[in-house]
Amino acid sequence: MHAWTRRLVGVRPLLYSLAVCLLWPAVSGARAAQPTAEAPGLAPADAWAKLLWQDALHGQADTALGLLAALPDEATEPAVQALKDANVRRLSHLQQAEQRRATRLQEAWGELEHATEKNELRDALRLAVEISTLTQREGGSLNDPRIQQVAAQAEREARKAEEAGDWLTASELFGRLNLLYDTQARYRDDVRRVGRRLQMMRLYTPKRLHDMRSQRLVEAGEDPLPPFNEFGESWQRKLAGVDEGMVVRAISYADRQHVEGVKTAQMVVSGLDALKTLATTGDLAEAFPAIGDKNKVKQFLEGLANEQRRFELAGERADFRDLIRLIGSLRRLNDSTLALPWEALVHEFGNGAMDALDDFSSIIWPDEIRQFQRTTRGSFTGVGIQIMIDDADRLVVVTPLDGTPARKAGIRAGDIIRMIDGHSTIGITSSQAVDLITGPAGTKVTLSVERQGVDGLIDFEIVRAEIPLVTVKGWERNGEGEKDWNWWIDRDNRIGYIRLNQFTEDTVRDFDEAVQQMLAQEGSVDGLILDLRYNPGGLLSSAVEIVNRFVREGVVVTQRDAKGRVRERQRARPGKATLADTPLVVLINEGSASASEIVSGALQDLDRAVIVGARSFGKGSVQNVYDIGQGLAAMRLTTQYYYLPSGRLIHRKPGAKVWGIEPDVHVAMLPEQIAKSLRLRQDADIRPEDRGALPVQNAENDEPLGPPEPQRLIAEGIDPQLETALLLLQTQTLPSKAAHAMLPTTPVGEPAVAGS
Repeated sequence: MHAWTRRLVGVRPLLYSLAVCLLWPAVSGARAAQPTAEAPGLAPADAWAKLLWQDALHGQADTALGLLAALPDEATEPAVQALKDANVRRLSHLQQAEQRRATRLQEAWGELEHATEKNELRDALRLAVEISTLTQREGGSLNDPRIQQVAAQAEREARKAEEAGDWLTASELFGRLNLLYDTQARYRDDVRRVGRRLQMMRLYTPKRLHDMRSQRLVEAGEDPLPPFNEFGESWQRKLAGVDEGMVVRAISYADRQHVEGVKTAQMVVSGLDALKTLATTGDLAEAFPAIGDKNKVKQFLEGLANEQRRFELAGERADFRDLIRLIGSLRRLNDSTLALPWEALVHEFGNGAMDALDDFSSIIWPDEIRQFQRTTRGSFTGVGIQIMIDDADRLVVVTPLDGTPARKAGIRAGDIIRMIDGHSTIGITSSQAVDLITGPAGTKVTLSVERQGVDGLIDFEIVRAEIPLVTVKGWERNGEGEKDWNWWIDRDNRIGYIRLNQFTEDTVRDFDEAVQQMLAQEGSVDGLILDLRYNPGGLLSSAVEIVNRFVREGVVVTQRDAKGRVRERQRARPGKATLADTPLVVLINEGSASASEIVSGALQDLDRAVIVGARSFGKGSVQNVYDIGQGLAAMRLTTQYYYLPSGRLIHRKPGAKVWGIEPDVHVAMLPEQIAKSLRLRQDADIRPEDRGALPVQNAENDEPLGPPEPQRLIAEGIDPQLETALLLLQTQTLPSKAAHAMLPTTPVGEPAVAGS
């Protein structure tokens, strides 16, 4: 194993999907119910708080929240009254959200019927997905004949579109069908196949793909895309260094170590399928003219079919020698037919072979290795700016990071980057821009920017450097530095708030620093919200260390192979639990994956935290990273599944109905709440002096977001998950404020929301 082999439990960051499945009523419990002590009548505040917390810990959300609802309407102690008022506001926010949900659901049904009558299939399918999202019972709308009719028509049209080479239409329809039938994974293979075609076009014929998308916008009555910018889009540059040895080594590693025992023959057949896709994607003829020659394509496909039959017959007997023979056979077949560039054929065969494994195993090609290392090292080499493409398709600086070369050079938020090293940015994509601006430390890049109030462009020659990634953030910014945060969400009650965006080498250190700041300021942390929403994972070691901050001992996670054999165990180490007695709420949602699920699941199993939010992603596999190209390329291979302290496997396997971490307290969020909370949080995370320089997005179409003040997330009910988490922790600080209060221990049912 190469020296830089590392243990990863992460997925590539996902922006997020608004098509999440909402569970109604809006708040419910998930963990298996356990008996709690009978406590009729009244109890002192400390006993009441313990009773409520135990109910929440054991998944009895209705009982725990029922104790809050039972608080007297007019309490004599101010702290009790404040808690009662906060719960009343929470219930009001839930009621308002439910009313909006029910109203929108009724509207969506009407719009779907109208779209169906007008034969507007794309709109009808979009509405079907929205209805499924808004429906109270998970999957309930899928049995409705109106939804089934739309889905059946969409499938027919998607297959016709793919047959006709209309890849964008096929991709859109299959993609939405996959969202609609996500649990069944009915259209998973279709999405993967069409997606592979588009990925090939994005690499080899990006201008053709750009023109197709632009024409599609024009046909929909919208403005076309800006002219295509080919700067940095050379497939020859991106595939430089690719060779067959990388693929041979990747398949060999997988044959021996993949968690599900996938063998060489299966990978080869899948790789040959990918070459079929390459040869039958006619739009690639702009890069590879022979793909337009039907006779040559036919000969190529016949040769691939012969090899597939050979490996299907060999089955598990196929070995390394057969793989080497195949490589030579493919070279001869290619030379006599399509004469594709060898590195392109190897690249697509390798990617296709990895499709036989799982969603998290892949080859990391030479052009991708730097970005991959960035996601695990906690740093990258560049100039240190956050960028965006605005509504006018301009490349805009969101903010220069504190202490980075860009900040020192004088780059400001709101600057419009018009040129990179003398090349225009008109029509550039954000990924293109990142590739061009980042680079090896010590090298130079020139950014030419347009700045409001300044005539002409300003040139900044900037020397690239190592830029640390800040993965630990707090409640609100209180300084210019990237680590300058107010960590208190409720300072009066000494309740902290820490967001972990990823698990990198520096995450634990920065987490510890945040805790030490809170302790230095207030002497204690009496409650903590650990926000893991949209955290895609990262390093296993960092995840285990974070759990160790809250537990003194015990197994955190166990890794087992496909046969169930224990391969490794990670335990909490003595002396690391700096917050062992601090009441803890962990926030998760469908964007919380892998290392986030280890943290939340272990803390749940060990009865150390109340988990609030929505079910997590369900990525419970462990990847090893192997060098397959002398440091120039790598393979990320799933070798084990991880199990939580209770023995739970949380990995979502195809067709599974149970996966991930189920919160103790389910709190649903409407798509509009998700979008608004993300935007508000994003804006609040920008340095205050930089906010006014940014362009207003979608000003004509969106309701004004208002000031980027995090407190609005709670006060206006924008983020009911966060609001619930804070309220639960405030119950635990109540005894220090109202020690002599006698509180009711008989829960009261929460008012039913409309339509539930």
